[in-house]
Amino acid sequence: MDKNSKFVINPQFDYAGDFKEGLATVGVGEKYGFIDRTGKFVVNPQFDYANEFSESLAAVSVNSGDESKVGFVDKTGKYVINPQFTAAGKFSDGLAWASVNGKIGFVDKTGKFVINPQFECEGANDFIGGVNVLSV
Repeated sequence: MDKNSKFVINPQFDYAGDFKEGLATVGVGEKYGFIDRTGKFVVNPQFDYANEFSESLAAVSVNSGDESKVGFVDKTGKYVINPQFTAAGKFSDGLAWASVNGKIGFVDKTGKFVINPQFECEGANDFIGGVNVLSV
């Protein structure tokens, strides 16, 4: 809604996140996609979960057999980094945390680990000014 309490996009989603980089994550049923500021789908709901965009990429998860895998898509919904992680955060300072085999490391925008998975922790924060805080 706008500042005058008028709906800009009519209520129609089961979940709606904040607009980041011009797109918002929305959920319809059990699938997530992305809309623009007019409410039009830019990426149809197809993911089991979708995070907000950061540095033009968003972490999304899809079920692969008995487990979910996380990868990263661009603003067209195309995979830039194929689903391969147990969990992942958003990009900041060119890096995103990603978890494999219970350990967290940091990947670049090609999906290559630049800091190998070695940290046994519950999560990581964004890099800001080249520094990150891990939650152990």
